[in-house]
Amino acid sequence: MNKAKSTAFPVSERAFIAVAGTILMVILLGGSIAAFGLFYAAEQQAEDQERLETTFRSADAVSSAEVGFKRQVQEWKNILLRGESTEDYAYYREAFNRDGEHVDHLLQGLLESSDEKQKSAINGLLTEHTQLSARYRVFLDGDHISQSRAKEIDHLVLGIDRPFTERLDKLAAELRDQLKTMRQASHEADLKRYQNLKRLNMAVTSLGALLVFALLLWFRPRTSH
Repeated sequence: MNKAKSTAFPVSERAFIAVAGTILMVILLGGSIAAFGLFYAAEQQAEDQERLETTFRSADAVSSAEVGFKRQVQEWKNILLRGESTEDYAYYREAFNRDGEHVDHLLQGLLESSDEKQKSAINGLLTEHTQLSARYRVFLDGDHISQSRAKEIDHLVLGIDRPFTERLDKLAAELRDQLKTMRQASHEADLKRYQNLKRLNMAVTSLGALLVFALLLWFRPRTSH
């Protein structure tokens, strides 16, 4: 009667350790690559978010400048409508000057975070707003305005605010479009980075599984009869 006996592994224990060590190194390397990928993706996302926030603040500042200039024009109208009263004249003139300074402050703040093209447009708006405010102030040299004089002044300055308003609105629209484009690009970049990390993870996992499977096949015990 023949007895079945177990044969030795086809390779030495030293070879087994070497192959197992190789698999461990591959798994650790894959984990390191995945960790670096996550770090890189997070860093890129943070940079994208910072650019988005900067553009959002710029768009918000221009929108505030639009509102501020509309208030300034409204205070000018209040001067003409109620300027016969010395007290009202002083009140609305002060409000007119304050709103004008606020618009200048908002536009000046935009220069720090704008590209060269936008800086040129903003500097142009600042110059135009300074000149426009000066044209209004030419008529604010007294302590009140009679109704007849107010009608005369209104006719002289009618519509002079429109070119500035249109250019300010154009800049606001450009920044809103830029923000929309950047948000879409950031979303697409996030999705692409996620897909790349997913593929990398699948590749590393598959490679590790194949190596483990190959190791099991290589070192399975054989039984001979």
